[in-house]
Amino acid sequence: QSSSEISTPQEESVTQWLSAILSPTKKWAFNTALAWEISPTLAVYLPTRLNNVPGIEQELRRLVRHNPLPVSHLPDALCFLATSENIMSDLQQLNSMLTWAAVPPVHALSFFSRQHPPHPITAQYAVRVLLSYSPDTVLFYIPQLVQALRYDTMGYVAEFIKYAAAKNQLLAHQLIWNMQTNRFKDEEGHQPDVDLHDLLVNLEEIMLNSLSGPAKQFYQREFDFFGKITNISAIIKPYAKGEERKKACSAALQEVELQPGCYLPSNPEAIVLDIDRSSGTPMQSAAKAPYLARFKVCRCGITEMEKQGMAVSAGQALPAGLGPELWQAAIFKVGDDVRQDMLALQVISIFKNIFQTVGLDLFLF
Repeated sequence: QSSSEISTPQEESVTQWLSAILSPTKKWAFNTALAWEISPTLAVYLPTRLNNVPGIEQELRRLVRHNPLPVSHLPDALCFLATSENIMSDLQQLNSMLTWAAVPPVHALSFFSRQHPPHPITAQYAVRVLLSYSPDTVLFYIPQLVQALRYDTMGYVAEFIKYAAAKNQLLAHQLIWNMQTNRFKDEEGHQPDVDLHDLLVNLEEIMLNSLSGPAKQFYQREFDFFGKITNISAIIKPYAKGEERKKACSAALQEVELQPGCYLPSNPEAIVLDIDRSSGTPMQSAAKAPYLARFKVCRCGITEMEKQGMAVSAGQALPAGLGPELWQAAIFKVGDDVRQDMLALQVISIFKNIFQTVGLDLFLF
């Protein structure tokens, strides 16, 4: 039979009628439901392929809410289940999050923010995700992790911090430095943060009391060494700018004794091997007295850095050939609030990774 013989009379008018009564939102909701029947994975990624198309995300939230299991292996599907509405209503299907695939750390930390209401299941899921990542990955998100304590009404973040700090000494050091910074709202340390101050003091005390043996020696050596390095900024502040301050800086740097197995706080992946005693250079500043100094470092990675730091505490010498050696400059300033600087460095690092991933030969300064 020809196509004209098997067609139904007025078939075209029926199609036109359907198009007229179906709004774009209803039409895309229907298409999304059809895609779900074919492949739930296909449906989940429709919003990525079709931006700002009405009806798709709303239908996906309905589909995932009623049957989350087919997409529980997809981290990108979690946003359709863990909505503020579902969390507030204590949806029974939220239990599926306990076995859901791990999302990126920053997504996990969002469950401890104003972006989502607090809930035991979302908190347990977020902690499980953070535990699945290596210490060097968690290290990058320490500013956000400490700020998450602000909304940690059930204590999950505090417990994770204590656990993570006990497992990795470099992570513990960076957490302590960041917690000391976030106790106060002002640079001078006169205005306590009412939401965080007491909690951070208590948490730091618990972390320090848990240190013993080589771990405690590593902490004391690192914080003592760079406490002296940073304090040079306070020593040279009374001196007049110019040659007088430069001489004072060089003299103070000469008196600092190099401690083995230490690292630059801003570069925990490199061991400090030597100090360029003649490199002390005061920087221009209206209120502070920052200065620049150069250090010879060996880039060995965070895991090896922790291993060698603990080994030095146990009386072992640093082995040769751990990694490439180079001279690296750093700026130190006593009493300075570096939280915005840390955020800027995070953004730079994120874009650097993006550019490298997509093969763009771009530089960030």
